[in-house]
Amino acid sequence: MVSLSDNLRLGIWLDDLRLGIKAGLRAVEPLRLESVGLDAFGPELGPRNLSHTGRRDLARLVRSKGASLSALKADVGGRRLADARALDANLLRLREAAQLASDVGAEHLVVAAGLLPVLRAQQGDTGQGEDAAARAALSEAARALCEIASSSRPRVCWSAGSEAPQALAEFLNSIDSGGLLQLDLNPGAYALRGLDPLAALQALTPRVALATAADYYRGGGEAPLGQGDVRWAELFVALSTLPRPTHILAACGLEGDRMAMLAASYSRLKALRQNPIG
Repeated sequence: MVSLSDNLRLGIWLDDLRLGIKAGLRAVEPLRLESVGLDAFGPELGPRNLSHTGRRDLARLVRSKGASLSALKADVGGRRLADARALDANLLRLREAAQLASDVGAEHLVVAAGLLPVLRAQQGDTGQGEDAAARAALSEAARALCEIASSSRPRVCWSAGSEAPQALAEFLNSIDSGGLLQLDLNPGAYALRGLDPLAALQALTPRVALATAADYYRGGGEAPLGQGDVRWAELFVALSTLPRPTHILAACGLEGDRMAMLAASYSRLKALRQNPIG
């Protein structure tokens, strides 16, 4: 039997249960989760809604279940950080989310930045079109996130899966040569778009700190973990060799018994860590 290193920490995105935080933690207690992720802007956890006492209580509640709080996910919605008109307001929300993540002891803040457009030279294109404006806004956002990362205890992770991995790597390297911004890799999103998740990991390796475990069919919809087109065994071997501890959180967007599906996903992740070639 081939067992991978303890470099991999496993858990689930708790909000995908749709039970609320307290009920969700009670429901997953028999699974003995190593870690959980939460929605920073969820109804129970908004940075402007949770008092200092509430933040302290939440951190204690998660620890009491034997788990660590791996990540808060911050998705401002809309066109996300590509919308220049809403950028200042959205960056303020992200700074508040980073403070929340620090207060509750989350190790990562995952930022859903939005699609990175690729600028193509076209006849008559002055470079000032919608794609150029969106890319400029994302550049400004990335610089602001670097500032947050430099002064924040949680690691700031850009959500990766919407664009070609090499394009994302080049974009981040052009702004953040020091590697302050890390990544939450979504292999299923790459499979959905017809891209190779393993090649994506190889292109983005220096920044990957998290991975979201949701399976997808190539060019199709979501599948139960292990039944889609993501080669999870190969990914686990590659993730285990990264130069930093890597957290893998199971996610589920399928309708049905989400508790059963996430429990099966977590069990699958543990089995892969124990023996990826079995």
